[in-house]
Amino acid sequence: MKAPQHYLNRLRKQQLRLASRVVIADHFERPVRVVAGFDLAYLNDHAIAAAVSLRLPTLELVERKTLLEEVSFPYIPTFLAFREAPPIINLLRRLEVEPDIIMLDAHGIAHPVHLGCASHVGVLVEKPTIGVAKRLLCGEYGQEPERVGEWVPLTYEGRVVGAVFKSREGCRPIFISPGHMITLKSSIQIVRDCIRGHRLPEPLRLAHQLAVMERRRLLGGRAYL
Repeated sequence: MKAPQHYLNRLRKQQLRLASRVVIADHFERPVRVVAGFDLAYLNDHAIAAAVSLRLPTLELVERKTLLEEVSFPYIPTFLAFREAPPIINLLRRLEVEPDIIMLDAHGIAHPVHLGCASHVGVLVEKPTIGVAKRLLCGEYGQEPERVGEWVPLTYEGRVVGAVFKSREGCRPIFISPGHMITLKSSIQIVRDCIRGHRLPEPLRLAHQLAVMERRRLLGGRAYL
């Protein structure tokens, strides 16, 4: 399905309006106590949103929850939030424990109009969000960091929009960018605090596992095939 250009132009204007509301400053209490990671899996025309909340600094489980929701917006690069933000926000509203920080498998301001899904969600819910992505969407950087825990700046149009972070030996780096109501420095620190020997920080790694497990469960029941 290919969206008409005039429709995409309208959505781009909406993104630019939301991008003007993004705040790159720390607006949360310290110490951070609960971080919630969100990820999605897909089953035909449905999204399976999964959330896993962990308590810092121990990373003990606080809450895990899933939500099955029909999606109609297609996958279009740089417009991902219009597909994924609605189920993420609906699931966030169903959590029993309000997280201090929201972590998404997406980009924050490391986006062509500085409004990736993490920033988009953050502005709509007025909560601090961090984007952690496995692939580069835009921007450039020098040599990749060599040691675990090191990072190099990611720049786009002359602005530092994120960090290229080495999270695990033998793995490609991850791309961290502030979403909303948080600085890059704090985003890196919180992600670093959530790494436990894997490429992805634990809230996102476990949310991904949960989404995949729920999809397998639904496939087993063949409810949506």
